[in-house]
Amino acid sequence: MELSRAKTLLIAAFLLLNVFLFYHIWEEQGESLLPFGQEEELSQLQSALDDAKLEMAAGLPRGGIRIGHLVVEPWEIERSEIVFPVWEALGMQGEAVSNALEEQPAQAGEERVIISRHGRGDYKLVLREGGTVSLSSELDKSLEENVAWDEMERVAQDFVDAIPYMADFELDYMQHGQEWTVINYRQHHDHFPLYAGYLQVFMNGLDLTGFYLYRLEPVGFAEQAREIVPPSTALLRFLEVYAPDGRQKAIVDFSLGYYSQEYDAERWEIPPVWRIRLNNGELYYINAFTGHLER
Repeated sequence: MELSRAKTLLIAAFLLLNVFLFYHIWEEQGESLLPFGQEEELSQLQSALDDAKLEMAAGLPRGGIRIGHLVVEPWEIERSEIVFPVWEALGMQGEAVSNALEEQPAQAGEERVIISRHGRGDYKLVLREGGTVSLSSELDKSLEENVAWDEMERVAQDFVDAIPYMADFELDYMQHGQEWTVINYRQHHDHFPLYAGYLQVFMNGLDLTGFYLYRLEPVGFAEQAREIVPPSTALLRFLEVYAPDGRQKAIVDFSLGYYSQEYDAERWEIPPVWRIRLNNGELYYINAFTGHLER
């Protein structure tokens, strides 16, 4: 009897050890492995990726999450609270602020402000109804060579950190061209990316030449939570509608967040989405409730 009990305890111990080891492997590698339980499903996905000439360079996150819509409102803020932080972030100080602001004729629902930076040309700040602010400049557009990307990122981040209404924007990704660099930020709310709110900072070497901001005011999550489409299913749905152009590309980011088009409304609900970003900058949003591509 004692020998039989010892064998039973030993087997149970090995089973617990296997469960423990499997759990830790899953925890450490769960976001870098394709989470499929069946080889057939994995084969189907790989075949669809090959047909689309896409490489999966990003891991799929885990599914099984229940969340609700995000309720948002248009962003409204006093004019001075928009203009003066930008002026100060550009390095201006004191009384020069009021002397350098000049009202310009604008379209309906739009206000323009000229910010003069002595010796470097003017900045034009445009404020539009609904939460959009843009900044452009007349600085020399010739590209400065031998400027490290992390240095450009640091200059842009210092600018963003200096403006209070950009505090809920986080770095997303960078795009580099022959004469420009765009540093993309995304708004976030309660640990979720809010892709509908975004900030693009335009850099020429270490000169910040402008930005484009669209900001929303999150109210909170809807009470009714629903289970979202698994990431593997969302990826397959995307591959069903994706139109390849013959060039090999890679999926470099696959993440869960919230996205909607811009609406002229007092309040609306935004669905959760799986965002798919390709290495050439293309972005796709799959509705995480329906599995359909958001247009």
